[in-house]
Amino acid sequence: MFKDIVGNEEAISRLAVFSERGNMPNIILAGPPGVGKTTTIQCLARTMLGDKYKDAVLELNASNERGIDVVRQKIKNFAQTKVTLTSGKHKIVILDEADSMTEGAQQAMRRTMEVYSKTTRFALACNTSDKIIEPIQSRCAVVRFVKLTDKQVADKIREVAKKEDCSFTDDGIEAIVYTAQGIHPKLTHLIKLSS
Repeated sequence: MFKDIVGNEEAISRLAVFSERGNMPNIILAGPPGVGKTTTIQCLARTMLGDKYKDAVLELNASNERGIDVVRQKIKNFAQTKVTLTSGKHKIVILDEADSMTEGAQQAMRRTMEVYSKTTRFALACNTSDKIIEPIQSRCAVVRFVKLTDKQVADKIREVAKKEDCSFTDDGIEAIVYTAQGIHPKLTHLIKLSS
């Protein structure tokens, strides 16, 4: 849920509004890796779509599936599929690492965004939005994410360690915070290493 996401409170609260009201725009979530972009959009989709999530969401990682064929086959087929949703709700394509897509794939996706705008929304997570072509950027609300503060990372590590009943030391947490450098580490793995 949104309350469990660490940092970037302003961006997350903006997106939480869409999950309550529906009628989400196409979105580009831009920022460094590990700061909660994909998690945030998954929370938005789960909150907004509820039990329709499985049928109404397509999740792809553009670093693995980055070519024009993915857009023409997977994304277009998903956009064409009929899913009955309440008013103000749309199917959502979540595309992680969207800045890895080829320009041809992005051009094809732009066309799909236009044709299926009444039924399908796109949420593109990327490190830098300047690698997304201008025609897509102009069709999206851009939401910027920043690195987490050391305190945010440390507080979350303590919270997870307590829930997982892992022992820890302040030095161990400090080492994880230093290593994380403002991104959300794989906490349970790192806590076990530091204890």
